[in-house]
Amino acid sequence: LIIKNLTIQILVNSVMTELEYTLQEISYSRKEDSRILEAVLKNWFKDPKSLNFVDPRMSFPFQFKEWIKLSYQTEQTITTILKKNLWIIGYLSMHLRLERKNCYLFHLFIDPQFRNKGLAQRITQEMETYGKQLGAQSFSIFLVPKNVPAKNLYRKLGYEERGQSINGLIKLHKKII
Repeated sequence: LIIKNLTIQILVNSVMTELEYTLQEISYSRKEDSRILEAVLKNWFKDPKSLNFVDPRMSFPFQFKEWIKLSYQTEQTITTILKKNLWIIGYLSMHLRLERKNCYLFHLFIDPQFRNKGLAQRITQEMETYGKQLGAQSFSIFLVPKNVPAKNLYRKLGYEERGQSINGLIKLHKKII
């Protein structure tokens, strides 16, 4: 179980403010975690565009069992949530492919009320650090080309576009460490 407090400085009205967030590893195999995640994800994916940007394989409306079936059938998947005052405000998963020394990041989502505060960058960097500790030498992520904020984030973090997958609907981005 990863529990890490993050203190993030955010510029609010020309004053730097420190806010504390908590990272926590969760598991779909624990009933209580699944119950909470189902409620959170159903709330986040009320519109087709948000769901499509996070996972274009999913059909709208959001179906929790399909979500698990498509991405969470392996024990080599780690999911981390970002909390603020006990509320889940962010989410990122990582599939370990240690035989290839690669970690595949997926399903990054930050609650719209908490965007543009550097949280997506921080949760991604924390997952990369964890992946490096496990032996990863590269990280990859598939992005929907129209998801400009995600493309900008991963470009800023050192990811480069490497190719296409799923009939050109998503593109592979990779970072070598």
